[in-house]
Amino acid sequence: MDALRRTFEQQLGAALPGVDITLERPKSGELGDLAFPCFRAAKQLGKNPVQLSQELAASIAIEGASLVAAGPYLNLKLAPGVRAQTVLGAILTPPANRPFGSRPPHGKKVIVEYSSPNIAKLFTIGHLRSTMIGHALAQTHQFLGYEVIRLNHLGDWGTQFGTLLAAYTRWAQEGNAALEADFDWAEPAPERRRTPLFRLFQLYVRFHAEEENDPAMRDEARAWFKRLEAGDAEARRLWSWFREISLKEFQRIYDRLGVRFDTLEQGEAFYEDQLEPTMKRLMEAGLLVEGDKGARIINLEDVGITTPCLVQKGDGTSIYATRDLAAALYRKEAYGFDRCLYVVGTDQVLHFQQIFAVLDKLDPWFKGRMLHTPFGMIKLPEGKMSTRKGNVIFLEDVLDEARERVAAIIEEKNPDLKDKAEVSEMLGMGAVVFFDAMNDRVKPITFTWDRVIALDGDTGPYVQYAHARILSVLRKAGGDWAMKAQVHSAHGPFLSYPDAQLPSPLSGLDAPEAQSLLFELAGLPGAVAAVADGCMATPLARQLVAVARSFSGFYTNCPILAPENAPEVREARLALCVATARALRQGLFLMGIQAPDEM
Repeated sequence: MDALRRTFEQQLGAALPGVDITLERPKSGELGDLAFPCFRAAKQLGKNPVQLSQELAASIAIEGASLVAAGPYLNLKLAPGVRAQTVLGAILTPPANRPFGSRPPHGKKVIVEYSSPNIAKLFTIGHLRSTMIGHALAQTHQFLGYEVIRLNHLGDWGTQFGTLLAAYTRWAQEGNAALEADFDWAEPAPERRRTPLFRLFQLYVRFHAEEENDPAMRDEARAWFKRLEAGDAEARRLWSWFREISLKEFQRIYDRLGVRFDTLEQGEAFYEDQLEPTMKRLMEAGLLVEGDKGARIINLEDVGITTPCLVQKGDGTSIYATRDLAAALYRKEAYGFDRCLYVVGTDQVLHFQQIFAVLDKLDPWFKGRMLHTPFGMIKLPEGKMSTRKGNVIFLEDVLDEARERVAAIIEEKNPDLKDKAEVSEMLGMGAVVFFDAMNDRVKPITFTWDRVIALDGDTGPYVQYAHARILSVLRKAGGDWAMKAQVHSAHGPFLSYPDAQLPSPLSGLDAPEAQSLLFELAGLPGAVAAVADGCMATPLARQLVAVARSFSGFYTNCPILAPENAPEVREARLALCVATARALRQGLFLMGIQAPDEM
């Protein structure tokens, strides 16, 4: 399809010299495979767009395709056989053995900063968005030829640790005598309530509840953080322990999600020794101004930001902005990146506007390289979740509930299924992760159990079921058909498959349902590119649903293994099944979802 697109662009470019050529994808294959909207070109040329479309249709010819003027659009529509040959060839026999829709390395480097939980707190459903949006962005950028650095900027520094230190020293022995005792990280879900990390969470919630009636407690928390930044031995000992048990628990969750990072060590605390040099550099650049109560700020009114950027509190302690500035300066020297993506919630929009504005003033190199990709928060029906208040839904409880619901359905409908526990985990995870991806990144989500772990409709399990159904057909076909859709190996975001020859001739794929499936498969590379362009997995999730739906129509209306089929029809339809299974599996994999072979 890439070659076809380039040919069409070249032909249009030759016919319209000096005109910007932008192609679109029609809504259905009946309209065509590619479309050129003539509005902008017609305006540049002083013509009517309908007239221009007709002129182009009459003057351009592309072998194997027809060009049709449809109002102000020029549609390119492939002949059915050419569409089948083009799409199946790209998936089954990709050039240089690169997966369909991927691109070769091009030398550009992108940092994706995602997940970034605060230590000493359990993962909630709210952490799912940053973690899995970021994972999909990292996977997709690598798939598209970028060198990707996956960073987890842990929240392991700041005033909140003053709060936790104060709470621990006040109450750790009240009903928490075993807080530092050994424990089994493989305990079942209810036992998680007895882990040290959960008890630290309880202490944090209790402190914030009680400080509402005792404001002096806030000063106590600030004092503890000042001791931590000053290197106090007891504060550092406790902080290190909080961090150690947190990282152990975080890694267990990341392993379950299938998420990885290049380092878990570059959290906020990593930049502690770089805070003073950062402040010095800001001072030398003439950016620092004294604010209220001795605080240090940077005015940004000249770039349209009326709220100054606070970089140091009046007591001399650092703040998020200080550490984010230090991190950006470090990353420039360490990685020399082309793009740095921050997958952080919408409540931090102003913060990143300030940080990027300060960096632009400090060093023009940063301009255009920094991008905040905000996402809407997950809310409860009664309002925003709050760790401070303790009204949260823990992520692992959601994953467990989804798995258990799937297990119950499997037990009812297919009790003899092999590896039931493993398949239940795949489908439960698929439901939760796909639900998040189907929702527009910027919009907030209201959490309800039935919505988040739904197993029917436009869901992960629906796409996973399409994949499993295809594998069932291929197993029934015998021979090596099922093997052709089995993953041979995985490297980064790439899945590799055994060699598969393209049947010749390609018969039996002229039916509208087969052509519709081929059209939706052809849309996957564009959907993957849209993930990187829009920094959200939604385009890919929706395209995978479209492919699964089209396969259902193909499966129903185009008999694949019917005895009356001619051998070449059977072969061509099985090849389309293999291509669809590969495409679905790869798309889900980019999102962090596995595709079971049986359900």
